[in-house]
Amino acid sequence: MKKVVIIQKSLVQYRKEFFEGLRKALYEVDVDLTLIYGKQNNAESLRNDEVDLEWSKFIPNRTINIGSSQLIWQPCLKEIKGKDLIIVESANKLLLNYWLMLTRHFSRFKLAFWGHGRNMQGAQQGLANRFKSLFLKSCDWWFAYTQGVKQFLIEKGYPENQITAVQNAIDTSGLQVQYQAISDDDVQDLKLELGIEGHQVGLFCGGIYPEKLIDFLLESCLEIKTQVPDFHMIFIGAGIDAVKIKTAAQQYPWIHYVGPKFGAERLPYFKLASLFLMPGLVGLAILDAFAFETPIVTTDYEFHSPEIEYLEQGKNGIMVENTLEAYVAAVVDLFQEDKYLQMIPHCRNSAKMYTIEKMVDHYKQGILAAIN
Repeated sequence: MKKVVIIQKSLVQYRKEFFEGLRKALYEVDVDLTLIYGKQNNAESLRNDEVDLEWSKFIPNRTINIGSSQLIWQPCLKEIKGKDLIIVESANKLLLNYWLMLTRHFSRFKLAFWGHGRNMQGAQQGLANRFKSLFLKSCDWWFAYTQGVKQFLIEKGYPENQITAVQNAIDTSGLQVQYQAISDDDVQDLKLELGIEGHQVGLFCGGIYPEKLIDFLLESCLEIKTQVPDFHMIFIGAGIDAVKIKTAAQQYPWIHYVGPKFGAERLPYFKLASLFLMPGLVGLAILDAFAFETPIVTTDYEFHSPEIEYLEQGKNGIMVENTLEAYVAAVVDLFQEDKYLQMIPHCRNSAKMYTIEKMVDHYKQGILAAIN
Protein backbone atom coordinates (compact mmCIF):
# COMPACT_ATOMS: atom_id res chain seq x y z
CA MET A 1 0.00 0.00 0.00
CA LYS A 2 1.35 3.42 -0.97
CA LYS A 3 1.49 6.02 1.78
CA VAL A 4 0.66 9.70 1.35
CA VAL A 5 0.73 12.48 3.93
CA ILE A 6 -0.80 15.95 3.66
CA ILE A 7 0.54 18.55 6.09
CA GLN A 8 -1.56 21.63 6.89
CA LYS A 9 -0.70 24.48 9.23
CA SER A 10 -4.35 24.36 10.37
CA LEU A 11 -7.51 22.40 9.64
CA VAL A 12 -10.35 24.71 8.66
CA GLN A 13 -14.01 23.79 8.68
CA TYR A 14 -14.62 23.92 4.93
CA ARG A 15 -11.92 21.28 4.28
CA LYS A 16 -13.55 18.59 6.43
CA GLU A 17 -15.68 16.99 3.70
CA PHE A 18 -12.81 17.12 1.23
CA PHE A 19 -10.36 15.27 3.46
CA GLU A 20 -12.98 12.70 4.44
CA GLY A 21 -13.82 12.07 0.79
CA LEU A 22 -10.19 11.95 -0.33
CA ARG A 23 -9.22 9.49 2.37
CA LYS A 24 -12.03 7.15 1.33
CA ALA A 25 -11.30 7.50 -2.41
CA LEU A 26 -7.61 6.77 -1.90
CA TYR A 27 -8.27 3.76 0.34
CA GLU A 28 -10.31 2.23 -2.48
CA VAL A 29 -7.22 2.33 -4.72
CA ASP A 30 -4.88 0.97 -2.03
CA VAL A 31 -3.40 4.30 -0.95
CA ASP A 32 -3.21 5.23 2.73
CA LEU A 33 -3.70 8.92 3.56
CA THR A 34 -2.36 10.59 6.70
CA LEU A 35 -3.38 14.15 7.56
CA ILE A 36 -1.22 16.20 9.92
CA TYR A 37 -2.29 19.68 11.04
CA GLY A 38 -1.58 22.43 13.53
CA LYS A 39 -3.59 25.39 14.77
CA GLN A 40 -3.95 28.95 13.52
CA ASN A 41 -2.23 31.91 15.10
CA ASN A 42 -4.08 34.38 17.32
CA ALA A 43 -5.28 36.72 14.57
CA GLU A 44 -6.48 33.89 12.31
CA SER A 45 -8.14 32.03 15.18
CA LEU A 46 -10.57 34.93 15.61
CA ARG A 47 -12.38 33.56 12.57
CA ASN A 48 -13.44 30.60 14.73
CA ASP A 49 -13.44 28.18 11.79
CA GLU A 50 -11.18 25.31 12.86
CA VAL A 51 -12.22 21.68 13.30
CA ASP A 52 -10.66 18.33 14.19
CA LEU A 53 -10.89 14.96 12.46
CA GLU A 54 -10.73 11.80 14.56
CA TRP A 55 -8.44 9.93 12.17
CA SER A 56 -6.03 12.82 11.58
CA LYS A 57 -3.07 13.83 13.75
CA PHE A 58 -2.80 17.20 15.48
CA ILE A 59 0.76 18.42 16.10
CA PRO A 60 1.10 21.96 17.52
CA ASN A 61 3.02 24.40 15.34
CA ARG A 62 6.07 26.12 16.71
CA THR A 63 6.35 29.76 15.76
CA ILE A 64 9.26 32.15 15.46
CA ASN A 65 8.50 35.87 15.36
CA ILE A 66 10.94 38.08 13.49
CA GLY A 67 9.70 41.65 13.55
CA SER A 68 6.24 41.66 11.99
CA SER A 69 6.86 38.31 10.28
CA GLN A 70 6.11 34.89 11.71
CA LEU A 71 7.85 31.66 10.69
CA ILE A 72 6.26 28.29 11.41
CA TRP A 73 7.97 25.00 12.13
CA GLN A 74 5.77 21.91 11.88
CA PRO A 75 7.52 19.27 14.04
CA CYS A 76 6.41 16.11 12.25
CA LEU A 77 9.61 14.53 10.89
CA LYS A 78 8.89 11.28 12.71
CA GLU A 79 5.35 11.06 11.29
CA ILE A 80 6.39 11.61 7.66
CA LYS A 81 9.11 8.99 7.69
CA GLY A 82 8.45 6.19 5.18
CA LYS A 83 5.86 8.12 3.13
CA ASP A 84 5.82 7.86 -0.65
CA LEU A 85 4.38 11.33 -1.24
CA ILE A 86 4.46 14.37 1.05
CA ILE A 87 2.07 17.21 0.17
CA VAL A 88 2.63 20.60 1.77
CA GLU A 89 1.17 24.08 1.45
CA SER A 90 3.27 26.37 -0.68
CA ALA A 91 4.11 29.19 1.73
CA ASN A 92 7.32 31.11 2.44
CA LYS A 93 6.83 30.98 6.21
CA LEU A 94 6.67 27.17 6.49
CA LEU A 95 10.18 26.12 7.51
CA LEU A 96 9.53 22.40 7.04
CA ASN A 97 9.16 22.99 3.30
CA TYR A 98 12.81 24.05 2.96
CA TRP A 99 14.02 20.91 4.72
CA LEU A 100 11.84 18.76 2.44
CA MET A 101 12.99 20.59 -0.70
CA LEU A 102 16.59 19.80 0.26
CA THR A 103 16.23 16.20 1.42
CA ARG A 104 14.01 15.08 -1.49
CA HIS A 105 17.15 14.86 -3.62
CA PHE A 106 18.55 11.96 -1.58
CA SER A 107 15.37 10.41 -0.12
CA ARG A 108 12.76 8.00 -1.47
CA PHE A 109 9.77 10.29 -0.99
CA LYS A 110 8.30 12.63 -3.59
CA LEU A 111 7.31 16.17 -2.65
CA ALA A 112 4.22 18.02 -3.86
CA PHE A 113 3.13 21.60 -3.37
CA TRP A 114 -0.50 22.62 -2.98
CA GLY A 115 -1.53 26.22 -3.42
CA HIS A 116 -1.84 29.36 -5.52
CA GLY A 117 1.73 29.49 -6.83
CA ARG A 118 2.10 33.02 -5.45
CA ASN A 119 0.65 35.18 -2.72
CA MET A 120 -2.39 36.67 -4.44
CA GLN A 121 -2.97 39.02 -1.49
CA GLY A 122 0.45 40.66 -1.92
CA ALA A 123 2.22 42.69 -4.59
CA GLN A 124 3.01 40.37 -7.48
CA GLN A 125 6.46 41.93 -7.94
CA GLY A 126 7.03 42.34 -4.23
CA LEU A 127 9.92 40.76 -2.33
CA ALA A 128 7.80 37.92 -0.88
CA ASN A 129 6.50 36.80 -4.26
CA ARG A 130 9.92 37.11 -5.90
CA PHE A 131 11.34 34.92 -3.12
CA LYS A 132 8.48 32.44 -3.52
CA SER A 133 9.12 32.15 -7.25
CA LEU A 134 12.64 30.83 -6.53
CA PHE A 135 11.15 27.59 -5.20
CA LEU A 136 8.22 27.00 -7.57
CA LYS A 137 10.07 24.16 -9.30
CA SER A 138 11.51 22.59 -6.14
CA CYS A 139 8.97 19.79 -6.02
CA ASP A 140 7.92 16.69 -7.95
CA TRP A 141 4.25 17.62 -8.39
CA TRP A 142 1.93 20.60 -8.10
CA PHE A 143 -1.68 20.60 -6.91
CA ALA A 144 -2.91 23.92 -8.30
CA TYR A 145 -6.07 25.42 -6.83
CA THR A 146 -7.58 26.24 -10.22
CA GLN A 147 -6.94 26.16 -13.96
CA GLY A 148 -5.71 29.73 -13.72
CA VAL A 149 -3.08 28.74 -11.16
CA LYS A 150 -2.03 25.85 -13.41
CA GLN A 151 -1.56 28.25 -16.30
CA PHE A 152 0.52 30.54 -14.07
CA LEU A 153 2.82 27.65 -13.15
CA ILE A 154 3.21 26.63 -16.79
CA GLU A 155 4.16 30.19 -17.70
CA LYS A 156 6.80 30.05 -14.95
CA GLY A 157 8.30 26.97 -16.58
CA TYR A 158 6.89 24.13 -14.47
CA PRO A 159 6.11 20.99 -16.53
CA GLU A 160 2.43 20.86 -17.47
CA ASN A 161 2.28 17.07 -17.10
CA GLN A 162 3.24 17.37 -13.42
CA ILE A 163 0.41 19.73 -12.46
CA THR A 164 -3.07 18.81 -11.26
CA ALA A 165 -5.69 21.57 -11.29
CA VAL A 166 -7.95 20.43 -8.47
CA GLN A 167 -10.63 23.12 -9.03
CA ASN A 168 -10.91 24.06 -5.38
CA ALA A 169 -14.43 23.45 -4.04
CA ILE A 170 -16.69 22.87 -1.08
CA ASP A 171 -19.60 20.45 -0.67
CA THR A 172 -21.91 22.32 -3.05
CA SER A 173 -24.00 19.19 -3.77
CA GLY A 174 -24.81 18.60 -0.13
CA LEU A 175 -25.37 22.29 0.51
CA GLN A 176 -27.84 22.53 -2.37
CA VAL A 177 -29.89 19.67 -0.94
CA GLN A 178 -29.92 21.27 2.51
CA TYR A 179 -30.75 24.67 1.04
CA GLN A 180 -33.80 23.34 -0.79
CA ALA A 181 -35.03 21.79 2.46
CA ILE A 182 -35.40 25.21 4.12
CA SER A 183 -39.11 26.00 4.14
CA ASP A 184 -40.86 29.31 3.58
CA ASP A 185 -42.00 29.10 7.20
CA ASP A 186 -38.37 28.90 8.32
CA VAL A 187 -37.59 32.02 6.34
CA GLN A 188 -40.62 33.88 7.65
CA ASP A 189 -39.71 33.00 11.24
CA LEU A 190 -36.22 34.39 10.69
CA LYS A 191 -37.59 37.57 9.11
CA LEU A 192 -39.80 38.11 12.15
CA GLU A 193 -36.87 37.48 14.47
CA LEU A 194 -34.72 40.04 12.67
CA GLY A 195 -37.53 42.53 12.06
CA ILE A 196 -37.31 42.35 8.26
CA GLU A 197 -40.52 42.98 6.32
CA GLY A 198 -39.36 43.34 2.70
CA HIS A 199 -37.23 41.09 0.50
CA GLN A 200 -34.42 43.45 -0.57
CA VAL A 201 -31.81 41.85 1.64
CA GLY A 202 -28.05 41.75 1.24
CA LEU A 203 -25.80 39.25 2.98
CA PHE A 204 -22.11 38.98 3.79
CA CYS A 205 -20.73 35.63 4.97
CA GLY A 206 -17.04 35.01 5.62
CA GLY A 207 -14.00 36.02 7.60
CA ILE A 208 -14.18 39.64 8.73
CA TYR A 209 -10.73 41.13 8.20
CA PRO A 210 -9.23 44.10 6.29
CA GLU A 211 -8.97 42.42 2.88
CA LYS A 212 -12.75 42.01 2.89
CA LEU A 213 -13.13 45.82 2.67
CA ILE A 214 -15.62 46.02 5.53
CA ASP A 215 -15.48 49.84 5.70
CA PHE A 216 -16.23 50.01 1.98
CA LEU A 217 -19.13 47.59 2.35
CA LEU A 218 -20.68 49.41 5.31
CA GLU A 219 -20.46 52.72 3.49
CA SER A 220 -22.05 51.10 0.44
CA CYS A 221 -24.89 49.75 2.56
CA LEU A 222 -25.65 53.21 3.92
CA GLU A 223 -25.92 54.57 0.40
CA ILE A 224 -27.97 51.59 -0.85
CA LYS A 225 -30.42 52.17 2.01
CA THR A 226 -31.09 55.72 0.79
CA GLN A 227 -32.10 54.37 -2.64
CA VAL A 228 -33.78 51.13 -1.53
CA PRO A 229 -35.81 52.02 1.58
CA ASP A 230 -36.68 48.46 2.60
CA PHE A 231 -33.04 47.28 2.31
CA HIS A 232 -31.62 45.21 5.15
CA MET A 233 -28.08 43.81 5.50
CA ILE A 234 -27.03 40.63 7.32
CA PHE A 235 -23.43 39.91 8.34
CA ILE A 236 -22.26 36.37 9.17
CA GLY A 237 -18.69 35.70 10.30
CA ALA A 238 -15.96 36.64 12.73
CA GLY A 239 -12.58 38.33 12.63
CA ILE A 240 -10.58 41.33 13.69
CA ASP A 241 -12.89 43.81 11.94
CA ALA A 242 -16.10 42.40 13.43
CA VAL A 243 -16.23 45.26 15.93
CA LYS A 244 -16.95 47.64 13.05
CA ILE A 245 -20.03 45.64 12.11
CA LYS A 246 -21.17 45.32 15.71
CA THR A 247 -20.97 49.09 16.09
CA ALA A 248 -22.93 49.68 12.87
CA ALA A 249 -25.59 47.13 13.92
CA GLN A 250 -26.08 48.99 17.21
CA GLN A 251 -26.56 52.25 15.33
CA TYR A 252 -28.74 51.02 12.45
CA PRO A 253 -31.56 48.53 13.14
CA TRP A 254 -31.52 47.36 9.52
CA ILE A 255 -27.95 46.04 9.86
CA HIS A 256 -27.87 42.64 11.51
CA TYR A 257 -24.72 40.95 12.85
CA VAL A 258 -25.34 37.30 13.77
CA GLY A 259 -21.75 36.14 14.40
CA PRO A 260 -20.00 33.10 12.89
CA LYS A 261 -22.15 30.29 11.54
CA PHE A 262 -21.16 27.16 9.65
CA GLY A 263 -22.80 24.45 7.60
CA ALA A 264 -26.57 24.27 7.90
CA GLU A 265 -26.66 27.17 10.38
CA ARG A 266 -26.14 29.60 7.50
CA LEU A 267 -28.91 28.30 5.27
CA PRO A 268 -31.94 30.28 6.51
CA TYR A 269 -29.98 33.52 6.18
CA PHE A 270 -29.04 32.77 2.59
CA LYS A 271 -32.62 31.71 1.84
CA LEU A 272 -33.77 35.05 3.20
CA ALA A 273 -31.18 37.09 1.29
CA SER A 274 -31.35 38.26 -2.31
CA LEU A 275 -27.72 39.19 -2.99
CA PHE A 276 -24.33 38.16 -1.60
CA LEU A 277 -22.38 41.40 -1.08
CA MET A 278 -18.59 40.96 -0.91
CA PRO A 279 -16.70 43.84 -2.55
CA GLY A 280 -13.33 42.74 -1.17
CA LEU A 281 -11.42 39.48 -1.32
CA VAL A 282 -13.49 36.65 -2.80
CA GLY A 283 -12.38 33.06 -2.42
CA LEU A 284 -14.43 29.93 -1.79
CA ALA A 285 -17.32 32.12 -0.64
CA ILE A 286 -18.29 32.37 -4.30
CA LEU A 287 -19.37 28.72 -4.10
CA ASP A 288 -21.69 29.56 -1.20
CA ALA A 289 -23.26 32.13 -3.51
CA PHE A 290 -23.78 29.48 -6.18
CA ALA A 291 -25.06 26.69 -3.91
CA PHE A 292 -27.37 29.04 -2.00
CA GLU A 293 -28.70 30.77 -5.13
CA THR A 294 -27.60 34.19 -3.90
CA PRO A 295 -25.75 35.99 -6.74
CA ILE A 296 -22.52 37.63 -5.65
CA VAL A 297 -21.66 41.28 -6.27
CA THR A 298 -17.96 42.10 -5.98
CA THR A 299 -15.41 44.56 -7.36
CA ASP A 300 -12.24 44.29 -9.43
CA TYR A 301 -10.24 44.26 -6.19
CA GLU A 302 -6.66 43.29 -7.02
CA PHE A 303 -6.23 40.69 -4.28
CA HIS A 304 -8.98 38.14 -4.97
CA SER A 305 -8.21 34.45 -4.48
CA PRO A 306 -8.09 32.06 -7.49
CA GLU A 307 -11.74 31.04 -7.16
CA ILE A 308 -12.75 34.41 -8.60
CA GLU A 309 -12.19 32.61 -11.92
CA TYR A 310 -15.53 30.90 -11.37
CA LEU A 311 -17.44 34.17 -11.76
CA GLU A 312 -19.19 34.54 -15.11
CA GLN A 313 -19.91 38.22 -15.52
CA GLY A 314 -23.61 39.03 -15.56
CA LYS A 315 -24.59 35.38 -15.25
CA ASN A 316 -23.72 33.89 -11.85
CA GLY A 317 -22.39 37.14 -10.42
CA ILE A 318 -21.35 40.71 -11.05
CA MET A 319 -17.93 42.37 -10.86
CA VAL A 320 -17.73 46.16 -11.05
CA GLU A 321 -15.09 48.84 -10.72
CA ASN A 322 -13.72 49.13 -7.18
CA THR A 323 -15.49 52.41 -6.41
CA LEU A 324 -18.35 53.17 -4.07
CA GLU A 325 -20.44 54.69 -6.87
CA ALA A 326 -20.08 51.68 -9.18
CA TYR A 327 -20.77 49.16 -6.43
CA VAL A 328 -23.87 50.90 -5.10
CA ALA A 329 -25.23 51.38 -8.61
CA ALA A 330 -24.82 47.66 -9.41
CA VAL A 331 -26.59 46.52 -6.24
CA VAL A 332 -29.44 49.00 -6.62
CA ASP A 333 -29.89 48.00 -10.26
CA LEU A 334 -30.15 44.31 -9.37
CA PHE A 335 -32.76 45.07 -6.72
CA GLN A 336 -34.89 46.99 -9.22
CA GLU A 337 -37.64 44.76 -10.58
CA ASP A 338 -35.84 41.86 -8.88
CA LYS A 339 -33.33 41.55 -11.74
CA TYR A 340 -31.15 39.31 -9.58
CA LEU A 341 -33.69 36.49 -10.07
CA GLN A 342 -32.47 36.10 -13.65
CA MET A 343 -29.08 35.00 -12.31
CA ILE A 344 -30.29 32.22 -10.04
CA PRO A 345 -30.44 29.46 -12.73
CA HIS A 346 -26.82 30.24 -13.62
CA CYS A 347 -25.85 29.98 -9.94
CA ARG A 348 -27.45 26.52 -9.78
CA ASN A 349 -25.51 25.41 -12.86
CA SER A 350 -22.24 26.72 -11.47
CA ALA A 351 -22.82 24.89 -8.19
CA LYS A 352 -22.98 21.65 -10.19
CA MET A 353 -19.71 22.46 -11.99
CA TYR A 354 -17.59 22.98 -8.87
CA THR A 355 -18.21 20.16 -6.42
CA ILE A 356 -16.28 18.43 -3.68
CA GLU A 357 -16.76 15.14 -5.52
CA LYS A 358 -14.96 16.48 -8.59
CA MET A 359 -12.23 18.03 -6.47
CA VAL A 360 -11.65 14.72 -4.66
CA ASP A 361 -11.42 12.88 -7.99
CA HIS A 362 -9.00 15.43 -9.45
CA TYR A 363 -6.83 15.23 -6.35
CA LYS A 364 -6.91 11.44 -6.27
CA GLN A 365 -5.87 11.19 -9.92
CA GLY A 366 -3.05 13.66 -9.26
CA ILE A 367 -1.78 11.62 -6.30
CA LEU A 368 -1.85 8.41 -8.32
CA ALA A 369 0.06 10.06 -11.15
CA ALA A 370 2.61 11.54 -8.75
CA ILE A 371 3.42 8.31 -6.92
CA ASN A 372 3.44 6.14 -10.02
